[in-house]
Amino acid sequence: MKDKKYLLIARGGSHIRYFKKFAEATPLITSVIKINKKILSPAHLPYLKIAKRADIAQLSRPHLLKKEKKYPRIANSFLWKFYTVLSRLFIQLDIAKIAALIDKENADVVGVWNGQKLPSSSIATAAKLLGKEVVYFENGLLPNSTTCDWKGVNCQNSLPKEDAFYRSFGNAVSCLPTELVPVAPVAEKANGVALSELPAKYVFVPFQVETDSQIIANSPWIKSMAQLYGHLENIIDNVNDPSLHFVVKEHPSESKRHDYLHNKHNRIVFANNCNTQTLIEQSQAVITINSTVGLESLLLGKSVIALGSACYGIKGVCSQAASEQTLLDAVNNLENCKGEEEVTRGFLNFMYEHYVIPTTWMNLDEQHVNALTQRLLKQDSFSKLLATHAA
Repeated sequence: MKDKKYLLIARGGSHIRYFKKFAEATPLITSVIKINKKILSPAHLPYLKIAKRADIAQLSRPHLLKKEKKYPRIANSFLWKFYTVLSRLFIQLDIAKIAALIDKENADVVGVWNGQKLPSSSIATAAKLLGKEVVYFENGLLPNSTTCDWKGVNCQNSLPKEDAFYRSFGNAVSCLPTELVPVAPVAEKANGVALSELPAKYVFVPFQVETDSQIIANSPWIKSMAQLYGHLENIIDNVNDPSLHFVVKEHPSESKRHDYLHNKHNRIVFANNCNTQTLIEQSQAVITINSTVGLESLLLGKSVIALGSACYGIKGVCSQAASEQTLLDAVNNLENCKGEEEVTRGFLNFMYEHYVIPTTWMNLDEQHVNALTQRLLKQDSFSKLLATHAA
């Protein structure tokens, strides 16, 4: 693995800076390409024969769903058909360009950020069509950490899905993080209730970014926050405990506002200005589609009900609801939603000790470089434990 050539490709400036810093610090043979600075040229066109082997319809689906949400008027007009055709053509050309660049670099391994949405999904596709290995990067699943996974990110990652696997890690002594890192808001939102005005008993429901891959690709039955609210509204009047409320917080990274949902039901309250950690700690339980808040809630000892595909959607770790009725049943039986202590603790210990790359990619240090280098060499404890488990 030491002789392999690693090519890290991204579009965002912050990700490129991170990749370049790592490339300078690691002993691995590593190069970096900012993909949007590379213009399609005639030299790339011979690679169209490779690009034509890609499933363009599947690749374009998340992109088109995202644009459909963002530009509903265009999506409902005659222009949408033309946009769909052009999008698929550009994706094919993009794959040809990327394949040419990868081939030129003579890379053995291609690293991408996320890999579930364009252009990173095109990068991963081009690399696989050329027979290259692909490794995926993402924000860390735990506070002050980074994800680097050879299989994928979020629910597509390499973490074993069997509860039995984690039992052996349940007794490990790990200083799990309990201080969450606040996310700075990108846009002002309606405040909602103050901390002192929170209901005495509530289930916390964090909203997510509607155009994020977690909703577009990993949420089978809930596709918008308005839809999620609608299910909460249908459920609340049928909850056995009349004193129980839902407390909602809009995602700080979502520019879209949901003011029209505020004060719509007296037992569903918004608390946008309240600290997320405090909202978790004071709740009876947490309902989330598949947010990182679900993991943070597990760290803080709370029961979690996941509505979508989540990496922590494991028997013994959290409860899952795949319909409005099963969600109502879960809320009416919150005492049964808590995972098994041994499995949940083992899962969190395993993630903290073996899976996540320590420290955030935004603050790269020597510990991070060493851990990431070992992961890319598949010589770290996670890679070895995973190989043993697979065997």
